[in-house]
Amino acid sequence: MKRFNKIIYYLKLFLFIIHFYFVFIVLHNILDIKIYGYLFLIIYFFYIIKVITELLSKKERYKNDLIYNLMQIGFLGYIIGISIKLYISKLYVTDKTITYFRTNYLIASLLIVFIIIYGILCFYNKKK
Repeated sequence: MKRFNKIIYYLKLFLFIIHFYFVFIVLHNILDIKIYGYLFLIIYFFYIIKVITELLSKKERYKNDLIYNLMQIGFLGYIIGISIKLYISKLYVTDKTITYFRTNYLIASLLIVFIIIYGILCFYNKKK
């Protein structure tokens, strides 16, 4: 089981590294949806800080928590999937597509919030 947890953890790290490129290629769409895009970027910034601090801490509990790592893989897969779809279909923010962008980036923002809350609560309780 420990080997499976490590594979999932390293998959999460790989997706974390490559997802920056995918966020960059849709950054213009994120910024075009105004408040929802800014909200996503602010929450996303806190997520990046949290993941980097986890990596720098080198604690084993982040590697061994299967649910936490699967949640992050799901989120990163969601972001990569959205980015690939937008890139392939050349979809831009217009009056007809603004609802699509708002919905997806609102969902992504909520996913980030759940990941951060789970990480804080789960690992805070394990310290006690």
